[in-house]
Amino acid sequence: MTTPLIRKLESLGRLSSDDRERVEAMVLVGKQLQPGEQIAQEGDEPSRCCLVVEGLLRRYSVLNNGNLQTLSIHVPGDIPDLQGLHLRIMDHTLASIGRSKIAVISHHDILEVVRKSPRLANLFWRESLVDAAVARAWVKVLGGHDVVGRLAHLACELYVRMTVMGLVRDHSYPLPLTQVQIGETIGASVVHVNRMLKKLRADGLLEHKEGRLVILNWDALCEMADFDPGYLNLRDPLYLDVTSVAID
Repeated sequence: MTTPLIRKLESLGRLSSDDRERVEAMVLVGKQLQPGEQIAQEGDEPSRCCLVVEGLLRRYSVLNNGNLQTLSIHVPGDIPDLQGLHLRIMDHTLASIGRSKIAVISHHDILEVVRKSPRLANLFWRESLVDAAVARAWVKVLGGHDVVGRLAHLACELYVRMTVMGLVRDHSYPLPLTQVQIGETIGASVVHVNRMLKKLRADGLLEHKEGRLVILNWDALCEMADFDPGYLNLRDPLYLDVTSVAID
């Protein structure tokens, strides 16, 4: 279960053989999640973190009107509640999208690993900073793009993150979001989401079918989204791997 974590950390910086062994020796407790199952709730005081092993998770908050607002989507290799090491109260709810698998890691074990390895401490800190950078990027996207641009940006960002984790196949990746959940992510009604998906498919840019999102024209989609993956802070060799699989 440590493989996704090692791959994610190595996308941010190099691991020594000793550091790799330290990560592989961490005590992880696996748990299968059902669609919509919550791992942590807003207001909780966590004593452990969760690593996404398979599937997708999302952070969300419940608004005063009862609607959900997705705050971020998390792919294998992510530790979406890593900030709980230093922040006492959860300010969001964390739940599964579709069926997924996580590995639970105690705060104590993570703190012991980073205490013994300054390099791992830096990489875990970098992971948390990149998570914050993604959140800032989404504030910019939600405020500066129309709905179709937001959807295009979501597709591009997840394509890069999924590629890094080796989860892209035939220019497609798993995205078991319902149209309602897509709307909760990009700030649109389900009717608007349905219309935009049809438009993007008709324009030959992307297609969402059978729980997968298929990229049909990478360059045009990036242009529509004004997408620049720099905020993901990938190591250069991995970034080159990402761009090399993109559609010409």
